[in-house]
Amino acid sequence: MATMVPAVIRPKTPPGEVLVFEALRDHPGTDGWLVWHGLPIRHHETQLEGEADFVIMVPGEGMLVVEVKSHDRIDVDDRGWRLGSGAPTLRSPYDQAWDNSRSIRMWIERRAYVPGYPIWQAAWFPRVGGEFTKRLDQRLDVPANATLTRADLDPSRLVTSIVRVLRHGARELERRLPPFASDRPDEQDIADARAALVPAVSWRLEAADRRAARARNLREATERQEEALRYFAGNDRLIVTGPAGTGKTNIAVRAAQQQANRDERVLLTCFNRLLEADLQRRLRTRDDIEVACVHELMLAVSKLTPPADADDAWWNGTLPDATLAVTRAPGFEPPFTCLVADEAQDLARDSTLDVLDSLLVGGLAGSRVVLAGDFTHQDIYRVTLGEERAPEGGARRETIAARLPGAARMTVTNNVRQSPQLVEFIETVLAGDLYDASDRDDDEERSAAVHLYRSREQQDEQLQRALAELWEDGWEPEEIVILSPRRDSAAARARGLVVDALAPGGMTGSGVRWGTIHAFKGLEAPVVIVTDVDGTGPLWQDLLYVGMTRATDRLVVLTSLGELAELVPTPRSEP
Repeated sequence: MATMVPAVIRPKTPPGEVLVFEALRDHPGTDGWLVWHGLPIRHHETQLEGEADFVIMVPGEGMLVVEVKSHDRIDVDDRGWRLGSGAPTLRSPYDQAWDNSRSIRMWIERRAYVPGYPIWQAAWFPRVGGEFTKRLDQRLDVPANATLTRADLDPSRLVTSIVRVLRHGARELERRLPPFASDRPDEQDIADARAALVPAVSWRLEAADRRAARARNLREATERQEEALRYFAGNDRLIVTGPAGTGKTNIAVRAAQQQANRDERVLLTCFNRLLEADLQRRLRTRDDIEVACVHELMLAVSKLTPPADADDAWWNGTLPDATLAVTRAPGFEPPFTCLVADEAQDLARDSTLDVLDSLLVGGLAGSRVVLAGDFTHQDIYRVTLGEERAPEGGARRETIAARLPGAARMTVTNNVRQSPQLVEFIETVLAGDLYDASDRDDDEERSAAVHLYRSREQQDEQLQRALAELWEDGWEPEEIVILSPRRDSAAARARGLVVDALAPGGMTGSGVRWGTIHAFKGLEAPVVIVTDVDGTGPLWQDLLYVGMTRATDRLVVLTSLGELAELVPTPRSEP
């Protein structure tokens, strides 16, 4: 069957052209042919512009330019041609085909090369029978062997009729040109013609421009979170909840800045060390805000050094007890008057809250406090440590609420991190409506994909292919993060080119950063690849949710779950 350009019939195509299109497309004898339908000719030789109804390239025969007339009535006399109810015209369908053919030939010769195959023309009347064409052949102004009719649509005649016209054209041209080779056009000729007539042209923002546009878009979206700061202005204590990507970290940072500007002694804390580093980077010019993850804070106060075999009992028992021994001792003066915490669900342990309470003048119940978190899906550390999680994060949220009497509550539901296309992708994968809307502009580029693997080796190949495609699209290695729910990940096992591209320090250093979803929680990156999605492990759905929602612009998921891939109506590759 022929390759049709375009591949589908355009709306409102005349019925005769539909018949020709379907005949060429469906005939097994047209395999290897290239057929343009409705090819615009903006650089026409005899008029401002024109259009070739069909341009047919037949391997080993030539190029045929066809003018199709599908009218149910055709009259030809000394006044000219009258098609249907139209006015008579002296310009015949053969004239149109000739002018279009000449324009195409001249364009190819000027832009590329002198074709080594015939370029000829014909008129096709797909609703007309043989008697009409016999009478046409008696006219001096109608060329010989240049007419196709309804009969030539028949599968038994289609290919031979078109070849007959092209061979007649070759004989006519060879009267004044050197003979054509019998095997032209070949595959290269067809590719060259396609490149000469309608070359593929693409343009995209340069990488630096794309990054600037993304940063501006994110900034404008997150600035719309000022409503939370107005809540805080009227309430000493505020609990901000919402799914990933709704701007909670931005709220925390701006709340800390706001209170420091009012001469409050502000502590901005979190659980994750990488998030701590990111918050420190954001506030690197603010000496009046203390940024520290909660365990680093405890180590600083208690003066303890963690043992090499420190486990959860040490970090969340021994360490907070030693810290409280210092902060509750006579003469200790709490250093802070305001507490702001990001990813607060990770801090909702009694031992941790006791420490924070002791560091605040007036304690949690009597100080300025903003706690921001996702208590529904991002409570992944407690699960990792073997603890139970209450449905919808209710226990953690209520543990915090009990420490903040009279606290106002605010829920943020608009996604400010991802484009609408990426939000739809994430919600489809998770089978739930997480957000009310996306405040980001939509991105015309494909923003997400799922790749299915059935073995470790196939996943390794998928990872290498995904990275290659991202680099080809202009993404820098430093913009890409590879995340996994486990330490024994595809990135950890990577070899060859993938290893060469990875940051030597995992989440630090130059190159593609990589590590666990747990380590990257609370952070974001332009491009995220989530690997090792196999449906095993505790709350793997929550880990997938956290991993996917780290991406701001492009997301790739590598999974062995066929049912997960089938949920996503985006291009994907399968082994």
